[in-house]
Order: sequence, then structure tokens, then C-alpha cells
Amino acid sequence: MKVIHIAALAFALCAGITSVAAAQGQPEPQGQGEMRRGGGMGGMLLKDITLTDAQKDQIKTIREKYLPQQMELRKAAQATGTAPDEANRTKMMDLQGKQAAEIRAVLTADQQKVFDANLKEMRDRMEARRKGSS
Repeated sequence: MKVIHIAALAFALCAGITSVAAAQGQPEPQGQGEMRRGGGMGGMLLKDITLTDAQKDQIKTIREKYLPQQMELRKAAQATGTAPDEANRTKMMDLQGKQAAEIRAVLTADQQKVFDANLKEMRDRMEARRKGSS
């Protein structure tokens, strides 16, 4: 049961990294005033960060770069009707890490501090959920 919960969390994190708006090719909400509820991991990581138009464009390009791979992994998991296996979970986490690193590189030093704090908060929440579901 614990493995299923962890797998579901990993899959949810992967699914959250790209929003429906990105899948439809629409600009994603960025910054404090523009973040919408359910913005996924990208929205959570960029919470309280006001991006320039150039940064928004760069981040959109980064997200679009990873979207096909993420969609492929999600479809593979959905096809089996079960939680992603360890190999797919590892691939999902690797893609998320690479994407987050590329997004972080676009940010200024001050923005990176907020991004890092948001990342820590997100990881702490995930860990708390894992411990709560054991």
C-alpha cells in the first residue's frame, strides 16, 4: 500500500509539472498575481516570483521541451492502469529535476532564493504526505 501511495505521489508530481494550459500551447500563469489555483509544480515553484516577459518566454520554451517526454511517460502509466513502475518513476523524477534546474538558471539570484525556498517547501509537503500515508 505504501508503494502505491509513493508511486501515486511521484506520478502526481510529474503530472503537476505541466499544466493543461501548457498542453494546449497557451501561456502559463507566472508570478504572484497571475498564479492560478492548481498551477501544478511549475506554479508552486514560481510562487511569489515576478518574471520578466523574457523569463516567461524562456520558461515556456523549457516546459515545451520536456512536455513530449512527460506526456509519453504519463501515457505509458495510464495504459497499464497502475501506478508507474520504478523505471518510469525514476525517469519522471529525472525529467522534473532537469526541468527545474533549467528554469532556475533563467532566474536572477534573488529569484533563485525564492525558487529554492518554494522547492524546499514542496519537498517538505511531499515528505509529510508520504509519512502520513505509511
